[in-house]
Amino acid sequence: MGRDLTLYPREASRSDLKAYLEGLGFRRCKHFWNWPPGTLNYSWFDERDCMSIDGVSADVYPVEGQEAEITGNRWALHVRNLYSASWHDVKMLNDVLRGARSLFGGTIKGDYGTNRYAPLWKDESTPISRGVSAIYQRVDQDLRALKFALPDSAMQQASGEPMDAKMRDFIEFTHSLDPVRVVYNGLVPFAVSMFEYFFSRVFRILIAYDSYALEKRASHNTRVDFSTLLQVSERERTVEDVIAEAYAFQNLNQLNKAYKEWLGIDVRRLLFRKKRIGRKIAFLENRLAEIIQYRHGVIHHLELDRSLTKDGYLAILDAVEASITEFLEFLEKKYGVTIDRV
Repeated sequence: MGRDLTLYPREASRSDLKAYLEGLGFRRCKHFWNWPPGTLNYSWFDERDCMSIDGVSADVYPVEGQEAEITGNRWALHVRNLYSASWHDVKMLNDVLRGARSLFGGTIKGDYGTNRYAPLWKDESTPISRGVSAIYQRVDQDLRALKFALPDSAMQQASGEPMDAKMRDFIEFTHSLDPVRVVYNGLVPFAVSMFEYFFSRVFRILIAYDSYALEKRASHNTRVDFSTLLQVSERERTVEDVIAEAYAFQNLNQLNKAYKEWLGIDVRRLLFRKKRIGRKIAFLENRLAEIIQYRHGVIHHLELDRSLTKDGYLAILDAVEASITEFLEFLEKKYGVTIDRV
């Protein structure tokens, strides 16, 4: 779901609208919607200080039918972003419409009525809250998608009738041959990759703005090869990328070392608490260590646990989610921010 608004200019050609958008920093892009022939699709995203979460899409398209009767102009300007967009994204969406209407006149139609802009709210976000929110939303979307698409067992489940131990062992043996359990095992590295992505990307955000990290960076000494310097100067990589790449975030010891050295945060201590994970109560840190080791066995030795069920895999995802939630709550208290969980 998102915000959709369209300006029907009083007088503006395709070239006029094209030049206007490009002058604002919009870049040509492809679009999945089936726009009419002649449409120009654009996108805008501001990476400075994590200003954008969703950005703004803009489309210059030829109008037909009833739309053509609104102002009589052949071309219209459509703008859109998602409800997860930042305050800055929504402001830019409004600014695009205001500027275009000032230049070309016309009528705005959209989600908020005629000639009405998207409402803004009091913005209390910071670069840290916006950056972490964007990372969290990406991981959360992938987690939800995975849970939705996770297949059920391919084997017929046993009836609820009583059975002796020998029969239960036989049933479990037949279930161990379920080919879907191979899929569950194959998805364990993906679960760990979401954990690694979240903590490595959040680390990059924090060391860019945390006062302790900035002070440490000013006096930090490390060897950097010339090709890395070129990549940083050409904005292919950032200083934060160079720092983060010295650590392996799929390793709890390495992850903890990175956060302690650069931010004074003991992640292992934060995660050393009992949580309900699936149907069991366990120390979150211990469970994560087991999952990471499990991932290592799958990737490097093809060690598959044929007892892993759908519920067992969902419990792995629960552990990843619980670690992220625990860390988000800590960050909100430490930095006095609100992390959007849309």
